[in-house]
Amino acid sequence: MIKPSEMSVACSKAIKKFVEALSCPAYWCVDGGAEVAIELTNSKFDLMIFTGSPQKGRLVALSAAKNMIPCVLELGGKCPFIVDKTADLP
Repeated sequence: MIKPSEMSVACSKAIKKFVEALSCPAYWCVDGGAEVAIELTNSKFDLMIFTGSPQKGRLVALSAAKNMIPCVLELGGKCPFIVDKTADLP
């Protein structure tokens, strides 16, 4: 399950398009704001990986701890999505 940031609309659209192009039912990309993020972090996943601000990371970590879910945090707030000139995109 991938939930891109609602703060970077163009990047979120690119991530969603990329995930949908994989045509693999194992990968899902969901849109939404804070309410969707809260719902997801309260779900029982096997692992949570979060990239973003320390403030939001703290909330993710607290939710993961509450549900005993391993959690990986990258708190630089940078977008990990890279598309270079070798990408085969229409």
